[in-house]
Amino acid sequence: MLFSISSISLYRTVFLSFIGLLACMRVASQVPCITGKVVGGRTGQPVSVSYWVQPGISPVISQEVALERDSFYCLIPEAQVGLLFFYADAGGGRSFQGIIGKSDSIHIVFSGDTILLSGRGAAGSRVLYICKRTLSGAKREGQAIGLQMENEKQILQTIETQLSHYRDSMPADMHALLRADLLGQVASGMISTFWQQDPDLQETMYQQYIRPALPDIPNSEQNALSARFLAYQLDKAQVDYYRSSHLQCTNSAVYQWIKTHYTGVLQEKLLAHQLLMAFAMGGMEEELENCAKDYLSFAHDPISKEAVATPYNKMKRGIRKGLPAPAFSLPDFQGNTVSLSQFAGKVVLLHFCSDDDNLLPTLDEISKCFQHDPVAFLHIGMKPFPVKGVGLQLYPGTQFAAMQQQYNVNACPTLIVITRDGHIFAVKPPNPAEDYGTALTNIIYEALQQ
Repeated sequence: MLFSISSISLYRTVFLSFIGLLACMRVASQVPCITGKVVGGRTGQPVSVSYWVQPGISPVISQEVALERDSFYCLIPEAQVGLLFFYADAGGGRSFQGIIGKSDSIHIVFSGDTILLSGRGAAGSRVLYICKRTLSGAKREGQAIGLQMENEKQILQTIETQLSHYRDSMPADMHALLRADLLGQVASGMISTFWQQDPDLQETMYQQYIRPALPDIPNSEQNALSARFLAYQLDKAQVDYYRSSHLQCTNSAVYQWIKTHYTGVLQEKLLAHQLLMAFAMGGMEEELENCAKDYLSFAHDPISKEAVATPYNKMKRGIRKGLPAPAFSLPDFQGNTVSLSQFAGKVVLLHFCSDDDNLLPTLDEISKCFQHDPVAFLHIGMKPFPVKGVGLQLYPGTQFAAMQQQYNVNACPTLIVITRDGHIFAVKPPNPAEDYGTALTNIIYEALQQ
């Protein structure tokens, strides 16, 4: 029998893809796997597969595998302990988000704009893909709240129908988790409309439109494996706390609310999610430290405890109230060198900022309270941009990363208050844009008394 070069290449490609699939099938009973084909792919082309043991809490785990001709396979041993959400990225806009269980073997074919799924456990990923397309096509902007809630209820009903169609094609725990994930994403958007209402009408709008439309999602340990479900529960806790107290949603206040109104494993995971979000957004350090210390004293879930302990221990090693402020010398906007030591005898407000910073108008108003006091406002920008208002702009350039580490800056904007003798007085005080600068103004006054 004669074969042309092209036919031999074709048969070899099919054979290699088949061998990869067989290799995955041989271990499927022991280790779940994802196989795939990238039509038009080439040997050596990377494919990234990422997944989360505890979405919203644990860090992402990523594997990069290389195509053999146009095929790949990836083993996921962590899925042996339960369901995992995963994300496969073959480059060039070819990506897919799915779910895999401990006995699954999923095959994905990327062919242009088309994605084909097959294998044991593919039903869950298929319905997730279908529902995501429904969500991406939904219109939500520029609608009155009543009409918006009616549209959201229709979206929820569509998702419920699609999930019901695939109910018998997947395990019950996978169906329940997908429902919590998809409905949680919609519900999170619904409850966020509370903050968009006139403050005098918020409670009325909530009771009349938002609350009746929210889906019924069980507060179960299983559902806590969805980051979107956790995000929805956190959004709801913030709204519930504010509706109850009419006070600012500080990290410690929301933490105590969750601790009081939730129980068991869900309580631990939701608190961990809340603390990690606060750490990432650069919350007030003393407040976060107290909450994290309390959490670590009673939490039992090892993944959640480790996730919270990591930023907590980093914070403890960083700057804190009473420690000497790290010295620096940076150029201003005109190229002149400015050192922290030049401001000895003055209270210094360090403002780490970016060009889209929304605190500048508020800080300018606060500065007017200290026109006759020894207070200096230093704006430290990630890149050069003109600052309108009172204060001196500094541009660290290549020193910015070192400044971030020295002052434990996780995000911009970040504020730090330094006493007249050069010691840290306050790290990441309350956001002045949320209380018209009241708390920060009081902190600066207190620093002047030191």
